[in-house]
Amino acid sequence: MVGAGHSWSDVVLSDDFLVNLDDYSQPVKLNLSNLQVTVQAGMRLKQLHILLEKNGMAMRNLGSVSEQSIAGAISTGTHGTGIQYPILSTQVIGLRVIHAAGDIVEIGEEHPLLDAYRLSLGTLGIISEVTLQCTAFFHLKENAAPMNFDEAVRQLPELLQTNDHLKFWWFPHVNFIQVYRYNRTHEPLHTFSAAERWMRDSFLAQYVFSGLLKTGKTFPAIIPRVNRFINTLHFKTYERIDKCYRVFNVAMPPRHRESEIAIPVEQAGEALLAMRQMIEREKLFINFVVEARFVKADDCWLSPAYQRDSCYIGAYQHCKQWDNYLHAFELLMKNFHGRPHWGKEFTPARYDFQSLYPKWNDFLKLHHETDPEDRFGNRFTNTVFNLPS
Repeated sequence: MVGAGHSWSDVVLSDDFLVNLDDYSQPVKLNLSNLQVTVQAGMRLKQLHILLEKNGMAMRNLGSVSEQSIAGAISTGTHGTGIQYPILSTQVIGLRVIHAAGDIVEIGEEHPLLDAYRLSLGTLGIISEVTLQCTAFFHLKENAAPMNFDEAVRQLPELLQTNDHLKFWWFPHVNFIQVYRYNRTHEPLHTFSAAERWMRDSFLAQYVFSGLLKTGKTFPAIIPRVNRFINTLHFKTYERIDKCYRVFNVAMPPRHRESEIAIPVEQAGEALLAMRQMIEREKLFINFVVEARFVKADDCWLSPAYQRDSCYIGAYQHCKQWDNYLHAFELLMKNFHGRPHWGKEFTPARYDFQSLYPKWNDFLKLHHETDPEDRFGNRFTNTVFNLPS
């Protein structure tokens, strides 16, 4: 199965057939009294937001973009940020799934295998419908401000507990972290004008930032100076109140490489300090942000946040040193028992998934029972599951 093709990993690559549900993307049922919605699995998140808003509802939490299909987002473990809010898959309370043999099964809220089907890498069958538990529509107040790197790390535990949603963006070679705090509010909208939104989301993100990335890619030695310039230009103190999905989502960035690994949240500060030391020690010139987001523990069998509150640290890059950066990043996060994001780049051979995921063998057994001929497998899943190709 393939959704929007937004993943950086090889999760959908196949030498056989790809099945796409872009034309199977309509609402099926609205339960306004219980704030629940059932939609066909090909619906993109950006379409879902509009449907929900019209009916006074919203998803409890979101990631940074809404280009994905709902089935693709949950199947790869898409997450947002907020230590009281788990990954998007946990908002799923029901699924209709077509198994490899063609039988259609309903996985309801009380089904004992719901936590396996919520995040399945597409290996348990075709998800055709998704039922979500939503919340009442809400506004978010965003407070953004730069903070000294060491001070931000020191204040991290308090920041996590005093804000609904928290995010760190740090440009390597710069001694400041941009701290984003998002909190639910009943205050009226007070946000960027259309001109300001164009300047931030189009001009700065798509033209200025993209041009600077290309310059750094050509001349890596100037990346520290470029990063300081971008930090000064873009990372400022501001406040806005907007619709929830507009605040959660960010402008689509220029094309880049991306890896993300989840570690226990209590080790987040130590890991960020180690990340800074690693970049300096390995003499890496990194021209994209390092991101830290925070997620509540859940019970989805293949979730990187399975049964532990987690910090997802993202390593992103737009230059020739990516392979060296990814290698060093994965080795470092291994010290913190890191679990890679299924939709981002990682090296399967570097992970002992059986020890990282307590329900690993149970999932493999279920996959074999529902798809004994491995029709929904590919080279990626065979490598991850250690199955013959």
